Amino acid sequence: MNNSLEQAQQISASIDITGRKMEFDFEPGDIPRYWYGNNAFKSTFMNALSCLFPEGERMFMDAVRDNQQCVTDPQLLQQIKGFIKQEAIHGHEHAQYNDFLKRWQYPIDKIMNFEKKEKVWLKKWLSPARRLAMTCALEHFTAIMAHQVLTNPDFTEGMHPQFKEMWRWHAIEETEHKAVAYDVYQQAVGSYWLRIYTMLVVTVMFCFRTSLFQAIFLWKDGQLFNPKVWWHGVKFYFLKPGLVRNIWSDYLDYFRRDFHPWMHDNRELLQQWEAEGQKYKAV
Repeated sequence: MNNSLEQAQQISASIDITGRKMEFDFEPGDIPRYWYGNNAFKSTFMNALSCLFPEGERMFMDAVRDNQQCVTDPQLLQQIKGFIKQEAIHGHEHAQYNDFLKRWQYPIDKIMNFEKKEKVWLKKWLSPARRLAMTCALEHFTAIMAHQVLTNPDFTEGMHPQFKEMWRWHAIEETEHKAVAYDVYQQAVGSYWLRIYTMLVVTVMFCFRTSLFQAIFLWKDGQLFNPKVWWHGVKFYFLKPGLVRNIWSDYLDYFRRDFHPWMHDNRELLQQWEAEGQKYKAV
């Protein structure tokens, strides 16, 4: 945490959110099954994350739309438009990524059907405020994990270049719009207790869902009961790159009453990515 709440709010108001049309063409003959350092655990973990995104992004867009009538700030309304554009493109690109995974006989269609039915159920039975609280929690997860993708060389070491490019782009945009849902929540709902209660529930469900999908992939590969694979998992989470160890402090910051996503000020990553001359079409 390196900014006060007031500074973080000022930064948030200054961020321009650009919809970028990207095209990641996966060349099947060039990508091995374990595209992440020839490591079954790490590859299936990232594949499982990707399966959460298409329907998850739709839920995020719906939750923000269903609460934006409470927003009067013109800058935030403009940021909502950029947020929706980015999330729509994320869903599209990850749907293509997930389709690519079918070549390894993973049950992607069944997983996506389950995800779709769950999101329909959530929209039917949960209030707009609760769905927005879920969105804030999940956006915090994606933001702190995105920071690892962009700043921890151990995290992307060994990734196949095509997948690395895609995950870095996604991480940039998750960083760029990390405060939009939160700012809408603060204006439309504002409840601290709903926010932290929802984070506790989301933490359990997010970890369970990711682990379940990963277990399905490992089972299909005949690797689910391989001790070596699970030792790689321990190293991934706690040693190198140490995902859980490195995001733990940032995760806990969410439970502060005065939390704001831009208290974690990493705008320089956005500037660096743009300076690298990334090719995209603004939409």
